[in-house]
Amino acid sequence: MEEDSEGFRYPVVDTDKCIDCGLCEKVCPIKAPMQDDTVPESYVVQHNDAEILRSSTSGGFYSAIAKYVISKNGVVFGASFDENMVLRHTYSETLEGCAQFRGSKYVQSLIGNSYSQAKRFLDDGRWVVFSGTPCQIAGLFGFLRNRKYEKLITVDLVCHGTPSPRLLAKYIWPITLQLQEAR
Repeated sequence: MEEDSEGFRYPVVDTDKCIDCGLCEKVCPIKAPMQDDTVPESYVVQHNDAEILRSSTSGGFYSAIAKYVISKNGVVFGASFDENMVLRHTYSETLEGCAQFRGSKYVQSLIGNSYSQAKRFLDDGRWVVFSGTPCQIAGLFGFLRNRKYEKLITVDLVCHGTPSPRLLAKYIWPITLQLQEAR
C-alpha cells in the first residue's frame, strides 16, 4: 500500500514480484465489483449492559457479537490505535482485549496482515468476526476469493468517507496527545 499526497493508502503492484496472473484485478472491488444481489441480514441492536453501552457507539452491538464469538473460542478483528496513535486492524481472542475496538475512530485503518490472519483462523475451523468499512469488508471477501465461510461474521460500519490522514496528523493528533498527557 502506498500513500497519496493526503495520506490515503492505495494498493500498488510490486512489479518485481508480479507474475501477471491477473488475480489482483479479479478480486479488486473497484475493478470487479461483487455481483451478489442477496440482501444481507440487518439488525438494530442496543446492548443491555449500561457500562458497555456508555463506552460504545452504535448501541454496543459489536461488544455483544464479540462476546458470542469469543464464547465459541473465536477471534474478533477490529481497529484500535497503537502507542503512536496509528489506527491498525488487529485481533483479540479475549473479551477484555475486544474493549480496544469500541468507539468510532473516523480515520482509515491499516489492514496489515489481518486478512491472512482471518483466513488462517477460518481455515482452522474457528469463528471469526471482522468489522470494518464496507470497502475493507469487500477487500476481505476479495482476499478470500468470495469463498463462503460458515463461521465468518462481517460487520460493515456505516461509512461516509474518512478524513485525510495527513490533516488528522497535522492538526488533531497533537491535540489528542496533549489531552492524554494532561490526564
